[in-house]
Amino acid sequence: MEDAIDAVSLITELFSWIGLGAGVVLLVIGLLRGAYFRGWSETLGVVVIDTGGDLAYRWLGDDGLLYEAPSIDDDTQVLEPGEDVTVYVSPRDPSVGRIDDPKHEGRALRTTGWILLGIGALAVVLQFVLLFL
Repeated sequence: MEDAIDAVSLITELFSWIGLGAGVVLLVIGLLRGAYFRGWSETLGVVVIDTGGDLAYRWLGDDGLLYEAPSIDDDTQVLEPGEDVTVYVSPRDPSVGRIDDPKHEGRALRTTGWILLGIGALAVVLQFVLLFL
């Protein structure tokens, strides 16, 4: 019986170190990534065909200049030239735009981080329980 408790204790210690360490790292990276993409403004753009014959989208920046980005996202591949599209523009650089909503950036990292932190915390609690057995 003592060998089984020692084995479970070793496994829970491994889960606690991995869960807490990786969970904190992923959570911090996810929060930083989400903070970086916070505040992107929404503007109206149009789908066009660029000089190379590929689909692109253009938008007018707050500075009055016209910007263009290649359409490599699946969302604009189904659109026809001349159709309107919502473009999210970076507040730091109006020439950087994207058509997918940046609110979800870092969400997968944050979720994975919280799950790993939960597993790590549960493993720590289980270690304390195993100390008294």
